[in-house]
Amino acid sequence: MDNRGIVDTFVGILKLETMPVAVSLVTDREKLQRKPLPFPVNICQLISLSRHQGRQAAGVPERMVCAIGAACTGLIETPQAFRDGTAAVGRYVATPEAGAEFFRNTFKLGDSGAKYQAIHTVPLSDYPADAAPPDAVVFYCNPAQVMRLVHAVLYRTGEKVAADTVAEAAVCSSIGFVAATGRPVIGFPCAGDRRFGGTQNHELVFVAPYGILEGMATALVELSKSGGALYPVPPNVMWTPQMPPAYTIPASPDREA
Repeated sequence: MDNRGIVDTFVGILKLETMPVAVSLVTDREKLQRKPLPFPVNICQLISLSRHQGRQAAGVPERMVCAIGAACTGLIETPQAFRDGTAAVGRYVATPEAGAEFFRNTFKLGDSGAKYQAIHTVPLSDYPADAAPPDAVVFYCNPAQVMRLVHAVLYRTGEKVAADTVAEAAVCSSIGFVAATGRPVIGFPCAGDRRFGGTQNHELVFVAPYGILEGMATALVELSKSGGALYPVPPNVMWTPQMPPAYTIPASPDREA
């Protein structure tokens, strides 16, 4: 199944509102497939361009605004304010000690230093078949759609999908987690993603390694054959409701109970 077929399966069965996005962490910026945007941005904005507008986008460390997002994806070394927790004091936590624990629970590739020179995003359907696999694929979807993505992951193995989170830099932290571990993860978009990336109140983040997507798509097809509609889950309407007397047709011998 090619990338277009994979995307068509996910979108067709789960009725995704925006496109899955392939994310590549680039060690040599000279190999970028797209010039970086000419002004400072956040990573969530690059992803938004790809998922909402179908555009490729790229960014480099010196044109990044969000320090925690850049640290999570290994574009910069994690700044001291995130190591000692002071960046979270008053914003998310009460003390530097709580802040340090808060950021320890935010996965950051930058904890071991800067690893990448650029980041590139593109709709998965447009990702070149002859290119090296992307480091992660990002889905934005609602909880019921995430449920089915989880089912697609576990269809043949029964494995669980992690969702332990402090709801900070979720999309960037999830990309870093997937790039480092090769395991899918669920994230709760942070305030910045909602403010700058246009993420809606009902949306969650599901990030997966590219290598499992074809198996997930195949699982969704098989599940849809055996279990009926996967999304939206149809309501059970095979029962008799109780309504106010004025709105209820009186019982008669001609109507079954």
